[in-house]
Amino acid sequence: MTTARATQTPMRFGPGEALVGMLTAPAQQAPGGIACLMFNMGANHRVGPRRINVKLAHVLAARGVSSLRFDLGGVGDSDALDTSPDLQARAVHSLQAAMDIAERMLGARQFVIVAMCSGVEHAMSAALADARVVAVSLFDGFAFPERRARWERNLRRALAAPAHPSFPGKARRWLQRHFSRSHSTTALPGFFAEKRAPEVNAAWFGTALQSLVERKVAVQLLYSGSLHVCDRGRDQLGAFARLPYTQAVQYEFMGEVDHTVCTEKGQRLFLQCVGDWVTDRCFGASTERRSQSRPLAGAEHAMPTTWAAP
Repeated sequence: MTTARATQTPMRFGPGEALVGMLTAPAQQAPGGIACLMFNMGANHRVGPRRINVKLAHVLAARGVSSLRFDLGGVGDSDALDTSPDLQARAVHSLQAAMDIAERMLGARQFVIVAMCSGVEHAMSAALADARVVAVSLFDGFAFPERRARWERNLRRALAAPAHPSFPGKARRWLQRHFSRSHSTTALPGFFAEKRAPEVNAAWFGTALQSLVERKVAVQLLYSGSLHVCDRGRDQLGAFARLPYTQAVQYEFMGEVDHTVCTEKGQRLFLQCVGDWVTDRCFGASTERRSQSRPLAGAEHAMPTTWAAP
């Protein structure tokens, strides 16, 4: 499917063609050497909350950047890619399969990964495992606010909550989770069952982030106003904000953006921030913009172009 600005190619790929995705490329420009990957936020479909991944793909295509949005193995439209018992290994295998097909079809040798919420750890793990990842944009992932930041956040939430339309429903669900015998607290199996202690998360995050920075992987950390409420000088990084290697990270608290980018203004701010950052990574001083048109390679992997563009 081709529009004035983009060519969209639905596709199956990976071992056994288990994975499903949508490749979006500029219509009038050759794909460049760097492409963008987008995938699920938790159990959400590859389109992202409020179709934000679709909108970002079109923003990037208009700027000359190709992208692939896809479902991880076993999520959304994708079949299970493998049976590894390790969550991160399964996610990394899916991301590497996406890099392989984008390399084959676009000639891309390097990748920027845009990840949200639970996808942040998957993106960081893939960047650690595969040198083709040169940048990661991470929205509402790991956060380690210290005591003062936690007190301020909780106070603001407490003052604002009773006036919010969702307050009665949230209060009822909280009571059910904590006091109802009939309410199950058993985690669902699969991608979203694993939980780790905060100190384990902090240790993993610190080691991973330092390794990525030392390897010159560009990192963008974004935090929403709805989830984190307030921020004074990199509050969400906590003690990590005082470490030398975090100074190389781009950090932004997006107070007017909510966790699932519901509002029109929030979407506009998110698309501008992430779109600018990804474009800079793809067409920075060290990357030359290509302007020559050429068809996509590897068309044998594409699905019929009569599909809609999820």
